[in-house]
Amino acid sequence: MTYPYPATNYQEDNRGQFHFSTRAGWMNDVNAPLYYRGVYHLYYQHAPSSLVWDTMHWGHATSTDLVHWTQQPIALDPQLHPGDLWSGGGVVDLENVSGLKAGEDDPILVSSGTNGVTVFYSLDGGNTFLTYADGKKVVTPGGTSRDPKVFRDPVSETWGMVVWSDEGGNGVDFYTSINLLDWTFTSRYSADWLFECPNLIRMPIDDGYRWLLHGGSGKYVVGEWDGTTYHSDWTEPQKLNQTETFAGAGYYAGLTFENVPDGRIVSMAWQGENKGSIWTGNASFPVDLTLHHTDDGLRVFSTPIPELASLRESTQTWENLTVADSWQFPAGSTYELEATVDVSQVTSFTLKVGRDVTYQDQKLDGAKLEPVNGRIKLHLLVDRDQLDVFGNDGAVYQSYNVRPAELELVAEGRAIVEQLTIHELGSIWR
Repeated sequence: MTYPYPATNYQEDNRGQFHFSTRAGWMNDVNAPLYYRGVYHLYYQHAPSSLVWDTMHWGHATSTDLVHWTQQPIALDPQLHPGDLWSGGGVVDLENVSGLKAGEDDPILVSSGTNGVTVFYSLDGGNTFLTYADGKKVVTPGGTSRDPKVFRDPVSETWGMVVWSDEGGNGVDFYTSINLLDWTFTSRYSADWLFECPNLIRMPIDDGYRWLLHGGSGKYVVGEWDGTTYHSDWTEPQKLNQTETFAGAGYYAGLTFENVPDGRIVSMAWQGENKGSIWTGNASFPVDLTLHHTDDGLRVFSTPIPELASLRESTQTWENLTVADSWQFPAGSTYELEATVDVSQVTSFTLKVGRDVTYQDQKLDGAKLEPVNGRIKLHLLVDRDQLDVFGNDGAVYQSYNVRPAELELVAEGRAIVEQLTIHELGSIWR
């Protein structure tokens, strides 16, 4: 359905210039991100005629590079598609195991619904969707449930589905299927921290693969999936984004793109604290997720996708700067900052960018970040109302909605900024 969005040039005062936001209306959770035949599809929770949460639709945007996005007509509309159109995932049925193919395009199946899962499918490459079996629930977990996410297990050669439910407390139910339509319950994984928007990801690492399970807050554990059951010996979760994460915060409800070439694991989330005259909410800038062995055990690293470099319009670099008090730099409202800092002689080191990003006691804004040979690496993305912070090549990842301010470096002690590079970034809105 085409919704009559009001006109915009995307240049409103605090609309992000390289973070996606809906043309108009309310946006929350990222839904069913996927890649198909050269195009990335981003669906999302959407109330097109409201600036607050309201009757949910699935908004839709597309991109060929994960950076520049084009608004598309609404994908799921409650006037046309039955049930509560809440958060869910999607897959591309490349082998037509569903038997739904009719035409040149492979079927794209997405799942949604509360207290039971409804399947919708596209036969035109992800633009419009039909309802499977008149909206019949393909699974109905116990208790309250929502947020189905389908994944592929290449070892057992089956599809899996993970669905949040509160039966007996927070946790997820697992189902398996051969044809993406008929599902069998196999197991449950319970954890107090595992609330909403679950995602199970098969992640490569140098000694094979592990399976990452995370919830809406970005809390995660690493373990094994045996084709029916998830196992992890972790007693406490870690966090993909080391901030205070909750629905409406600067990070929530992240999902990874399906069917991405070369096995890349690309994630986007909802940032809920941005708004303007005709829109509310935006998506986080996409990050590549990788799994690493560290001294603390297995950890996920997050780095901004390299396609960001296509937005660089000008670059300035400074070397061997001594900061013993404060230092101000010229920077606009949309830029990328990379810095290598010798922190061996400082009590604290702060980047003031509208929010104080402070390194102190081997922590970056409270997240552990140990120096390597006395040095730390910082990588910041500063937008009109968004800030993404990365430390030591993705060991730390933090995102916020915050208004940028004049860039200033402040040190308590003596910091040596061995290299500071600022790339001014252009707008994604063509």
